Amino acid sequence: MSATVTGVETVPVSVPVETSYETSLSVATGGEGSYDHVLVRVETDAGVTGVGEVAPLSTWPHGLTQRAVVDLIEDRLAPLVEGEPLHRIPRVVDRAERTLSGEPFPISGVDMALYDALGKLRDLPVYDLLGGAPDGDPTIPLHYSIGIRSPEEVRELAIEGREEGFTAFKVKVGGPDFEAERKAIAAIADAVPDARIRVDANQGWSAAEAVRRVPVLDEAAGGLVLVEQPVPYDDIAGLRRVREATGVPVLADEACFSPADVADLARRDACDVVNIKLAKTGGLSRARDVATVASAHGLPCFMGTMLELGVGMAANAHFAASSPAITYPSGALNVHAASTLIEDPEVWSASGGRFTVPRDPGLGVTLDDSAVERYRTD
Repeated sequence: MSATVTGVETVPVSVPVETSYETSLSVATGGEGSYDHVLVRVETDAGVTGVGEVAPLSTWPHGLTQRAVVDLIEDRLAPLVEGEPLHRIPRVVDRAERTLSGEPFPISGVDMALYDALGKLRDLPVYDLLGGAPDGDPTIPLHYSIGIRSPEEVRELAIEGREEGFTAFKVKVGGPDFEAERKAIAAIADAVPDARIRVDANQGWSAAEAVRRVPVLDEAAGGLVLVEQPVPYDDIAGLRRVREATGVPVLADEACFSPADVADLARRDACDVVNIKLAKTGGLSRARDVATVASAHGLPCFMGTMLELGVGMAANAHFAASSPAITYPSGALNVHAASTLIEDPEVWSASGGRFTVPRDPGLGVTLDDSAVERYRTD
């Protein structure tokens, strides 16, 4: 069965943050009070509708405002996508990249919506469209993510996470009080002796600062699993310096968007692991290419997020479940928003530190229309 895209619609939404999740970026900019994202709907002549989501994050490299994302999709991508056969997603993404050179965020939302519609049309979950889950089991391990908080709060959150079955912890660092961050890492190690701890500075340090601070956190943790993006995204030499000077594996995030970025990082021995995020790759189609190039260079992958709501969260989980390149516990789920904007959100909740992706067609989510109307901003 074939189908053609007949329409593309954007719906900007602003969903309040329910529980804070501070990073070095949000501390520097005063924090964020809402998730200002964009939903994307793709209509087809087969009566199937696909949904996607864009998390613009204007503070990021290549990030955009919500308004810019809406304008780029409606003015530049919609005319390009409409009239295209639904099953030719990689070709559509190629054309979109040529049209919006260096702007992956809007493309990611359209790509997700196309995959959702194609899965519904073929009665297959998206992870099967992407090659299928290993052994047919779409279950992924998760980490417990903790923002920049006081050592006492971090300790309590770590205990809470362990009681929920988590042993992998990702902790945000790079804020103004490094000594508090050291104490926070030590508190996790003390409260949860089997914790596997990684830290994420979100570009919060210079290379010199990272070389001094990473060993301190490594000692406090009893051995860090990873340090994520310790230096600014364009300081590739700094990434390599941290990696060589500390001996702690380095995860590239803001420094790595495209397959070409992966190849450059590998050539320069700048990282040990690659963070794949659908928003920065431009969606599921190109994320597969990033994973392939990473594997070709012997670099394992981690599945990260831009704190998407329900639709983007589902796309993250489908990709993580389908990709053998992703070998680290994922941060696929966002628990900080007041609403996921999808029906039956409890189905998309973690249990015992793991998550099983529903086998429903497409992304397996249905928008809660009343919630969308409540939070839409146009």
